[in-house]
Amino acid sequence: MQAVWIKRPNSATSAAGERGVLVFAAGWAGSDELVRHAVLPEGWDFLCLFDYRDLPKQAELDTLYELLAPYRERRLAAWSFGVWAAEQVFGPLCAMRPGGFWSAAVAIGGTPAPIHDRYGIPARAFAVTVRSIGGAGTTRFLERMCGTPEVLREYYRHRSTRPLEEIYDELVSLQRQALSSSTADLLPEKGLWTTAIVGGRDAIFPPENMERYWNEAGVPVSIRPAMPHYPLCEPELWRRIITDEAR
Repeated sequence: MQAVWIKRPNSATSAAGERGVLVFAAGWAGSDELVRHAVLPEGWDFLCLFDYRDLPKQAELDTLYELLAPYRERRLAAWSFGVWAAEQVFGPLCAMRPGGFWSAAVAIGGTPAPIHDRYGIPARAFAVTVRSIGGAGTTRFLERMCGTPEVLREYYRHRSTRPLEEIYDELVSLQRQALSSSTADLLPEKGLWTTAIVGGRDAIFPPENMERYWNEAGVPVSIRPAMPHYPLCEPELWRRIITDEAR
């Protein structure tokens, strides 16, 4: 996993107690390029997580936790497969700190069971995606992800430039990791999440599967009827997450 600071003063460590931090876990094939244009309110730092070919070892997790702990307020947003990744990275931390580590944790367009016939992308559909990525298959995936030509153009303005071979390796790795984490027997649970956002026009994660997972987990769900799978061009998305208006 890669972790890149989008916004962080040079004196972030000493001044963190006076600031807030937003951590964004991008989806498959993502990178910090997707959110470098984002505007956050003053007093907030911004960290982007992506590339889940390998998840952090315990020593790396401890370092990450130590960097985030001094902040006066911590908020987590995760998109698509980033919801699963954030669950793997931060779930154990929340279990160790029952009082709560995050002021808010918002899951967007995904669930902790990303490859699942009831709670995520159906296994057969995911296998088709793995076989088709590359060339025209990638183009069709992006068209489905964005939903409209306008959103697709916005995506291309800020798209990740990671090479195809790398993101294909990530996709296969995510398939292996998600299926080996016993998601077939998973029972939905609230875990670290405080809110979930489901796009009514999501053509990657079936909206009914996401809504089913979050309802059974007891997590408040906000349905955005017009939102496709790609949410990052939604006006004021980050401000709403920081001010609790995302729910």
